[in-house]
Amino acid sequence: MRKYIGLVFLLGLILCITAACSSRESESAITLDDIVTKFREAGLEVEAPTESISEEHGFTNLGFKDVRHILVPALGEGEGGYLFLFEDKTDLEKLKDFYEEPGKSTLMPNSHAYAQDNILLQMSDQMSQTEFDRYVEVIKDL
Repeated sequence: MRKYIGLVFLLGLILCITAACSSRESESAITLDDIVTKFREAGLEVEAPTESISEEHGFTNLGFKDVRHILVPALGEGEGGYLFLFEDKTDLEKLKDFYEEPGKSTLMPNSHAYAQDNILLQMSDQMSQTEFDRYVEVIKDL
């Protein structure tokens, strides 16, 4: 009888570990399009997400795996930000630092930036902190 109890316990433990690993894999499998969809579901303004970044920004070799340029028309024509997906945390932190340090760039002065796991959200300084926080909350809930 003890053998069976031990076997059932071991089997249960293996199933729990397998389930935990599966959930981690699904969490890391989130795409930028999934995040854009979540933004929309939360009632946030996101238009014309494109898979490109302006060459004038010089970000073509910064190590991100994927990018979406998102427009927020309420901020003005052409205003919005970027959503990045990285494989390397170091590359993510470099770009986040770039966006957060005022005066470091004439392209994106004082912009909002938030990083979680392998995701970086950057929005124009035309957006209020309160509105930016609404986008951040969506990412936090992923």
